[in-house]
Amino acid sequence: MKNSFVRIPNLCLVLVLLVSITTLNIIPVTAETKGFKIGIVDISGVFEKYEKRKNLDQGLKDLEKEFQDEINKKRKEMIDLDEETQLLDLGSETRRKNEDMLEKKNVELEGYAKFAERQLLKRYKTFFEQIYAEVIKMVEKIGDKESYDLIIKKEEPDLNSGQISDLQFKIGIRTVLYHSKAVDITASVVEHLNSEYSKEKGKK
Repeated sequence: MKNSFVRIPNLCLVLVLLVSITTLNIIPVTAETKGFKIGIVDISGVFEKYEKRKNLDQGLKDLEKEFQDEINKKRKEMIDLDEETQLLDLGSETRRKNEDMLEKKNVELEGYAKFAERQLLKRYKTFFEQIYAEVIKMVEKIGDKESYDLIIKKEEPDLNSGQISDLQFKIGIRTVLYHSKAVDITASVVEHLNSEYSKEKGKK
């Protein structure tokens, strides 16, 4: 009686293994029969060729130049005032007033430089989030329209690095080691994005 209790679990285990093996043999056949459509997108390549990104990037560079021109202007005013102050007699009332003014202008310059930096970082962050969201939305749109099962982000990291930690990080973020050209839909994503952006500009 004791032996029968031992055999029953063993028999169940054998049956489970047989079912598992059968299932494993069936799954690849089923997947292959239905087909599995995969796409690869080079996000860096999309960002590089997206016309809206180029235009927004130019706008940010123009804003950065405006800030830098104002900083240079304030700095020149300080230099001119300092040169004028050096010609004044030590201890004179005019020199003291100039020195107070120099200190005030220096504080204003530092404050303005920090303000400009914060504004630029905020604009760049908003800009990046906007472009990235549009790229992802377009990838999803193409995926639905063309019946893709999976679309993977492709990374092409620059491995020229003097630091082993940087090299390890760049290798670690690479998600695709090989793909055929047939599955690369980067050009299609860029084309659709630029087409929609062209229509968007035409409405303005």
